[in-house]
Amino acid sequence: MLFQDLKAFVTVIECASLTKAAHTLCLTQSAVSRRIQHLEETLGATLLDRTTRPPSPTAMGYRVYEKAVQLLRDANYLINIPQENATPSGRYRLGLTQIIADAVMFDTVTRLRAQFSDLQIQLVTQWSSELEQLVSRGELDAASLMIPAPSNPAPHLDNRLITTFKVLVVQSTHTPLAGSMSDIKSLSSHDWILNPEGCGYREALQAAMGSQGLTLKVSVDTQGAVNQMRMVAAGMGLGLIPQQLLNASPLAQELSVITVDDFELSMDVWMVYSPQPGNLRAANELLTQSIAESLR
Repeated sequence: MLFQDLKAFVTVIECASLTKAAHTLCLTQSAVSRRIQHLEETLGATLLDRTTRPPSPTAMGYRVYEKAVQLLRDANYLINIPQENATPSGRYRLGLTQIIADAVMFDTVTRLRAQFSDLQIQLVTQWSSELEQLVSRGELDAASLMIPAPSNPAPHLDNRLITTFKVLVVQSTHTPLAGSMSDIKSLSSHDWILNPEGCGYREALQAAMGSQGLTLKVSVDTQGAVNQMRMVAAGMGLGLIPQQLLNASPLAQELSVITVDDFELSMDVWMVYSPQPGNLRAANELLTQSIAESLR
C-alpha cells in the first residue's frame, strides 16, 4: 500500500496534474486523491497545497518527493533482481585468475560498461580454487577458472568451457639458459620466475619435479605475466606461459620455447556462474563472449 501511495504522489508531482496522473496510472482522479490522502495520514504531514490549481507540493511535500523517487527506484531495482530477462543493473561481482585478468580485463570491463551502464563492476583476482568457493558461497556472481586439463568445475555451478591453453616453458632468446630440447631433471637446475604458491601450473611443474626427487628453484615469486616475461626475456630465469598469451605478447620475439620431453601441461579455462543469476544473466552472456573472443 505504501508503495502505491508513494507512486501516486510522485506521479502527481511529475505530471503537475491530477488528471494526467490518473491517466498515467490508469486510475480515476478520486482514487489518486485517496492514495495521496492516505500517504498524508500515514506520514502525519500535508504534502500538497490544495489552494492552488493544480495542487502544488508543500515544503514537506518536496522533501518527501525527493526521497520517494529514490525509494521507488530502489524498489523497482529490487523487483527486477530475480528477473532473468531484466536489464542488468546493480553490483556485478566478478572473479578472474590473474593470468586471465592480464589478458582480458580492460576490454571486458569496457564492453560491459558500454552495454550495461547501470552495472557497478567489482573485480577480484584470486586462484581458481578460491574463486570457485566464492561463487559457490554466493560471494561472487561469476568467475574464470584455470584448471589442469581434462577437468570439470563444481557440478552445482552453471559453467562453460571457454578454451584450453597449452602451457609452454620459455626462456630468453638472447641469453638462453637451457637447450631448446630438455627434460625435467635438466630444468630443475635452473632458476624459475613463477606465480606464487596456489598457481595451478606452478603446482603441476613442482609435482613433476617432485616425482623425480627434484626441487623447483623459484628465484622470483610474483604475479603478473607481463612482468614475469620481461624478467625471463632478460635471462633471469625460466618461465611458464600459455601459448595463446605468448603469441599475443609484445615480447614473443624475445622468448623461445623449450620442448620438454617428460613434461606437458594444458589448462582448461572455465567460466562459472551462480545458478540463480537473476537480472545478471545477460551480463554473464556478454562477459563470457568477451573473454572467449579476447582469448581466441
